[in-house]
Amino acid sequence: MAEGRDDALGRGRLASFCVTALAIQAYATLVTVFLPEFYANALALPVAAVGTAFMTVRVLDLMIDPLLGGMMDATRTRWGRYRPWLAASAPILMLSTYALFQAERGVGMVYLWVWLFIAFLGFSMIVLSHLAWTATLSTSATERTRIFAWWQMFATAGQFSILAILPLVASAYPGDPAAGMHAAGWVMMLLIPGAILLALRTTPEKLPSQVTQAALAVRDYVALFSQGPVVRLVFADLLIALSTGVANAVALFFYMGQLGFDRAVASTLILIAYAAAFAGTPLFAKLAGRIGKARALQAGALLQAVLQLGMAAQPPGTFWLTAANVAALGLCIPIAWFLPRALMADVADATRARFGVDRTGLLYATLNGSMKLALGLAVGLAFLLLGWLGFDPAHAGDPRNALPLRILIGIVPAFFSLGVVLCMMRYPEASMREASRKAVFA
Repeated sequence: MAEGRDDALGRGRLASFCVTALAIQAYATLVTVFLPEFYANALALPVAAVGTAFMTVRVLDLMIDPLLGGMMDATRTRWGRYRPWLAASAPILMLSTYALFQAERGVGMVYLWVWLFIAFLGFSMIVLSHLAWTATLSTSATERTRIFAWWQMFATAGQFSILAILPLVASAYPGDPAAGMHAAGWVMMLLIPGAILLALRTTPEKLPSQVTQAALAVRDYVALFSQGPVVRLVFADLLIALSTGVANAVALFFYMGQLGFDRAVASTLILIAYAAAFAGTPLFAKLAGRIGKARALQAGALLQAVLQLGMAAQPPGTFWLTAANVAALGLCIPIAWFLPRALMADVADATRARFGVDRTGLLYATLNGSMKLALGLAVGLAFLLLGWLGFDPAHAGDPRNALPLRILIGIVPAFFSLGVVLCMMRYPEASMREASRKAVFA
């Protein structure tokens, strides 16, 4: 198939499909940014224990992703490969969301561990099935960039929408630190099944032609995951997620404790970042069209590193200066999901041409796994370090907490962002794009 817009999706159908991305990112933001602080602060569980729970459950859940990806690729039903898995994720996420977000004081660590694992299982199912389905919507590299840009814009809308609720609730119930999470949980329990139903009703699933579904031998799996582009993308995705994850894990503590803002203002700063991401998505999509997706990812990671160092130097009580830095960082938010996943769609085509089998779900499982590992490690490492240094979340403004919080909000994330730049040096995007042109879908 020639490069072009022959298989372009109309805006209405694409919008309906991408509402699920909105739900995915809203949920991911709540779990990675607000849920650890909710259990450590509002529910009074030990901060180091909360960090350990998030880290270890992520690692355990990580082992399931390749199995899920392989099962999705092997699935053949009259509804498609990925649609049944997407539908099955809804009840799992709804049940675990209720348990995690409506929890009250008195729950223990076993409760958190069990429901986190169930939640991450459901999250794996919705992310893998939706991203793999997204990658099959077009064979054109240009059209794929457009599709994943829409995916990211809706994802950003999800982050923005859910974050908009939290400052309002915090302002209405200043004495109840759990109110925002309770409200957000109800929103997610309505949003997730509604978004999935909309995608299932409006978007057909294309099946790849001229490929078999024969199982790969062990040596083929080794060859699949030892491909240079796969290794580079997985490491880049791991590092960019570590960068944002470490900063997000301590953001509320830093804004409220060291910069002196109340909870409503701190939540508003996070909202500003995701509002700026609306501009960042078309900006990086346009940049990717001019210089390539790999170089655009490098440019975004380098800019992010500089801005993260600026965040570490923020003086207390200067809202507009902090908001400007936060907004500039928000422009870089899309690079963490949009560009690596758009690049992996091209790799999936090259893999299909090489092995004669479709492993799109399995390849996206590697990215989902790297993202999970990074965010779990980010929360775990950040909280364990805070606990080791004697950090007390009830007294986050203590001057003794300034250095560890500034290191974790800026210097460590910048180090990871610079690692992304190194990972993507001389990335063979041209050869991946050529494979993408040759892919043919029924």
